[in-house]
Amino acid sequence: MKEEQLSAINRSTISMSRLNKILNIVLDEITQMEDFERDQPLTWSMKHMFTCSQISKLIAASRKLDIEIAGIAGAIHDLFLIRTGIFDDHAPKGGPLVKDFLNKFNKTYGEEFGYLSEKEIEIIYQATIFHTDKTNYTKDEMVELTKDADALDRFLHGKDIPKHYIPRYKAALKDLKLL
Repeated sequence: MKEEQLSAINRSTISMSRLNKILNIVLDEITQMEDFERDQPLTWSMKHMFTCSQISKLIAASRKLDIEIAGIAGAIHDLFLIRTGIFDDHAPKGGPLVKDFLNKFNKTYGEEFGYLSEKEIEIIYQATIFHTDKTNYTKDEMVELTKDADALDRFLHGKDIPKHYIPRYKAALKDLKLL
């Protein structure tokens, strides 16, 4: 976790300007879309975007990782599914889309809201492309966080989830001292 974020927690404010702008951009996109012939309804995608982002920030704080980057990864890890409505292979197919989205964000809004570094974009890209691989564990903390947050969010929404998600959401609950 960045030093400024640790001190911000003590001040009761934390900078989330990039994340909040990204959430607004994607929400604006969703509200312009038609909700038919999709593998998942847009209402689910919208709820999942917001709640997964919040859960990711909480887990990041407990694991001492960058809270805003975790929130961004949680918010846009399903960008391919949101934009296309196609669930199959949405994680690996979403990687290039997420990189393009974040590069466009930098060009359009970076000066006003803060630029995402190439390293931060790569972290979010990796979290996106691997978030559906819940059975394999890596040394990449943000990838693991995104997998855990995704599983916990589905659990908390009462979604039917596969058995291999259980260790993921339990790990997140344990980190949050809820289990």
